[in-house]
Amino acid sequence: MQELVQGLSAKACFALKLFGVLILPMTSYADSFSFSGYVKSYALAQDSVSIENNDTKKSTTENINSLNQTQAIPGNFQSQNALRLMASYLSTSKGNIEIDYELQPLYFSNSDMAGYYTNDNIGAIGGTVSSASNQYRYKDLDAVLSDVGSHGVVLQNLDRFNYQYSNQYGDLTIGRQVLSFGSARFINPTDIFIPFAIQTLNQEYRVGIDAIRYKADVGDFAVIDVGLVIGEDGKKQNSAAFLRAKNSIQGNDIEAIAIIMDDAWLLGGGIERSIGDFGFWFEVAYMDWQHSNDYESNTSDNNSIESNIIKNKKVENFSANTLPSAGAYTDNYWRSSIGSDYALNEDVIIMIEYHYNGAGSNSVKDYTELATQAPYQKAGVYLYGEHYLIPALTWLASPLISVSASAFYNISDSSVFLTVSSETSWSDNLYSDFGVYISHGDTLQYNANDANIDYAFGSEFGAYPLSVYASLRYYF
Repeated sequence: MQELVQGLSAKACFALKLFGVLILPMTSYADSFSFSGYVKSYALAQDSVSIENNDTKKSTTENINSLNQTQAIPGNFQSQNALRLMASYLSTSKGNIEIDYELQPLYFSNSDMAGYYTNDNIGAIGGTVSSASNQYRYKDLDAVLSDVGSHGVVLQNLDRFNYQYSNQYGDLTIGRQVLSFGSARFINPTDIFIPFAIQTLNQEYRVGIDAIRYKADVGDFAVIDVGLVIGEDGKKQNSAAFLRAKNSIQGNDIEAIAIIMDDAWLLGGGIERSIGDFGFWFEVAYMDWQHSNDYESNTSDNNSIESNIIKNKKVENFSANTLPSAGAYTDNYWRSSIGSDYALNEDVIIMIEYHYNGAGSNSVKDYTELATQAPYQKAGVYLYGEHYLIPALTWLASPLISVSASAFYNISDSSVFLTVSSETSWSDNLYSDFGVYISHGDTLQYNANDANIDYAFGSEFGAYPLSVYASLRYYF
């Protein structure tokens, strides 16, 4: 930990000075300038994950000898910290400027975990850190500001940097901003631009991407939203365009969206409304994939990634901005979510959502290959099964304490990912959290053949470690 603190000094100070230089011109307009941010610290403990021998061809004696070999992802302790600085300049005549910059000093008791974040910014199984991908960013800072010894790493993220202009016709936003679509509460089929994975701890702010976006009010409740996403180096294969319409008709909030990418297009929509005392939502999307003109040159590289994805414990969806492997575009698919919520009383709300993931598979054997395919590399899909049931509950235990719980149940392989968390408000600026992640299902498996060891999923969530965390958050 001492190495981590010492390593922060030079590069972190430079980054903070750079942020100061960016906001300095705005401070001259003191009446319209605002500055805020937060400091967060998470202490996380994760249990080890065993890897079972699944080689049925060997004799009992050979299997016992194989099991005696160490096959496990070791448990670890993590200290995840974040400093976010947010500056904005507001002007009714000149427009608005928004700049957000975040530093994330991380410490891992297991040095291998730190290595995953310094190697192409790819996390590990059960990884809970939200890190930016430059796939949908024209140019970006290096995600890794500094690696500190073998146990620490400092990530950085210029998460917002945009200019906004508004008039009576609509709002224009140019630069790094957040794009979030959909009607569902848990899994949004139309939300394909870097959504959070379900195990991410800090989900307060979505990762920003580079875009030009215009939202026009065309009625009392009707909005037309059109934009261009400008990806890495402005290349067509990393960019997209979208057109979205939203309206409220007789208590029905209706949304329709079309997204065009270099090698795919998406059509989708959703509805939210109340039915009696129940809230109801439905969201659906159809994605049509075509072969990329450049996919053949990436075939060998991605096949290598596929063969090693479990061996190296890699599970993040965006791996070094490689194009999907050959054959990844063969199947088009539907994704949909439908759900309802109900307030039992003024303190307790229950929710349930069913999600169909046409990009996934009912066979666990396909999970490793899926991770290298187009939906997981470029379109924000991160669940591997086809059918999911997601019950959830929120309870306001007191005016200052809230408790929430949710379970992601993969019907296809009968694995479960359960989250339970509580939040306590100590003041207007100070909050604490405590939570636990519990998983159930068949764990990782391996087959030892001659000199090679092949790794595979036993189930989707069975590979997730038992995790317990506590956090402290201060806002200024």
